[in-house]
Amino acid sequence: MPVIHRWSTKAAIRSAQDAREWGISPRRALIIALLPLGIALAAAATALHPPLFIWLLDEDSLIEWFQFFSLVAAGVFLPLLAYHLYKTGHKAMALLYGVVAAGVWFLAGEEISWGQRIFGWQTPEAMEAINRQGETTVHNIGGVQELVPAAMLLASLYGACAPLVWNAVSARWKNLGSAHLLIPPLCLAPAFGLAAAYRLFRLLVWPSPDYGISEYGEVMELSLYLGLALFTWFNLRRLLPARPAARAPRHRLTAAA
Repeated sequence: MPVIHRWSTKAAIRSAQDAREWGISPRRALIIALLPLGIALAAAATALHPPLFIWLLDEDSLIEWFQFFSLVAAGVFLPLLAYHLYKTGHKAMALLYGVVAAGVWFLAGEEISWGQRIFGWQTPEAMEAINRQGETTVHNIGGVQELVPAAMLLASLYGACAPLVWNAVSARWKNLGSAHLLIPPLCLAPAFGLAAAYRLFRLLVWPSPDYGISEYGEVMELSLYLGLALFTWFNLRRLLPARPAARAPRHRLTAAA
């Protein structure tokens, strides 16, 4: 027990230090860390009322729109980051962020079938013949469809493990150049970790799940996208120059008449 207590105390101290290095208050960091778990538990609880569960995870419903808006947020922050990095001479990192931005916008389009269900256009016959859902999307085409879970597993594993490993080997990463551009804050590890745990469960334990487990993956995708959006926002906030505080107007002291 004393060993566990010392370890938990050290972890709490390091988490608080990491939050401060990112300009996040420890309380807000705790809320951010617990948020994906709260969303996951709340969504799981709706399984007790199947109509609500189905509505929540259905196409064009609440979870999918939250996914879309999380991706859009990341898709806005990433180009701004890329532009700022390019202007400050970090051209390789700017290129990396630009590529990721393009990928994020592609994912956002895929999530809403490029607006097909919103605007009601018909799927081209050639696409309909090879698409599992008969829609204008790439990720539901045979061959590509099998690659999507692997890509999400790798992305979520990186987001979950990178901050843990980095903070274990370096207590002063903030002094090591632009490491923060590649390493998420510790408070985002749960968001990525939940997505990674789900993908590993599907891969190793239950590769052919029933409807409920399969559709619950939408919640885990939201956790991944939310983590990405927050990571890009925190980085953008770090990189953009702070606005100077407004100076109070000077008042002349006048002698009393």
